[in-house]
Amino acid sequence: MSKSDVIGVFILTMVINVVLFFILGDFFSSDLPYETAIYSIGTIIVILLSVIITLLVYLVEIMKGKNK
Repeated sequence: MSKSDVIGVFILTMVINVVLFFILGDFFSSDLPYETAIYSIGTIIVILLSVIITLLVYLVEIMKGKNK
C-alpha cells in the first residue's frame, strides 16, 4: 500500500465521518448557545477517528505483506 493509498483512505474516511456527523447532528440539533463548541469538539473527534481508522487499515496491509 503506497502513501497515496493511505492518503486516499484518510480523505475518504474523513469525508464520510464529517458527512455523517452533520447529517446525524441535524436530528439532535437545538438552538443552544454552546452548540458551536459541541460541533467543534465533535469535528476534532471525527478527525482523530479518521486518523485511527487509516492507521488500522495501514497496519492490516502491513500484516498481510508479512504473511506472504
